[in-house]
Amino acid sequence: MVKNRLSVTLRFVVSFGLLFLLIWMLRKDAGKVIGIIKTSRKELILASILINMLLSVVVAYRLKLLMSGQKILLSIKDAVYLTFIGYFFNNFLPTAIGGDLAKAYYASKKTNNKAASYAAVLADRILGLIATLLIALIGILFIGKSLDNKFILWSVPILFLFVVIIMGLLLKKNNRIEDAALEKKGLFHTIKSKILKLYIAMNLYRNHPVLMIKGIVLSIFLQAGSIVSIYLFILSIGGHMDIFKLFFIIPLVWAVSMIPLSVNGLGVRENGFVVLLQGFIGRDKAITIALLWLGLIIMYSFIGWILHLLYPVKISDKEVAND
Repeated sequence: MVKNRLSVTLRFVVSFGLLFLLIWMLRKDAGKVIGIIKTSRKELILASILINMLLSVVVAYRLKLLMSGQKILLSIKDAVYLTFIGYFFNNFLPTAIGGDLAKAYYASKKTNNKAASYAAVLADRILGLIATLLIALIGILFIGKSLDNKFILWSVPILFLFVVIIMGLLLKKNNRIEDAALEKKGLFHTIKSKILKLYIAMNLYRNHPVLMIKGIVLSIFLQAGSIVSIYLFILSIGGHMDIFKLFFIIPLVWAVSMIPLSVNGLGVRENGFVVLLQGFIGRDKAITIALLWLGLIIMYSFIGWILHLLYPVKISDKEVAND
């Protein structure tokens, strides 16, 4: 209990400490940043927001696809609902996976198969991580020499290797796992039973290689779409840089923000934008991009909050979905 409290406290300290650092950096340049936003091309900012909204539908479709691998029929409407619920909880729970837990909980609430719902959300998260880290790894190969931060250079390949190993273990064929004793009583055996059920459900994706490939392709497409939307932000404030370089830089920002020392990357992500973009578009514009992206995240969270209040999710696992 004490360790959990210390972990949560550390996350908040890191997140809001770094966010305070960003605000402190603005103390002399706030006027410049406000001026940049006032003179920005609002139509490009709107276009970026619209692209991100469409990407949210693609994120929802990926979740729907992975749910179908667990034989759970999920409508695209409910998938969008769960996606925005995830955005909301991601930014208001003291853990990077808070939104995933919320999505899995609300998905399983209407089904009789909690393990399958949690497995689909876990697969959704892992495929997203693999795509992000893969592009970030390629980015390091191309622009790694220009980065002075050795922490980034080492953390990205280590994270990528870790995620791939975890995915490999989850999909590894194990004929004996289903014979494990799941019916024993006691707290330890109850926890073990839940973990084994989740593993068995996750392992089902081993039989759906085409579905997994589709998921990875969708994840890469989502990364590309997010980068294009950030490029529109940069253009909107009069910034100029090669979009090709942006395809290597932005995944590094995502990768760094995954490090589990913050609340959903808060603070880490914003400072990542500044550190990695200021050499190309200047410090003031880099701070502006960080704030625009933070505003977009807050908007997503607000939409998720409204949906959470107004609409229930309807899921049925009694019908077999086509994958």
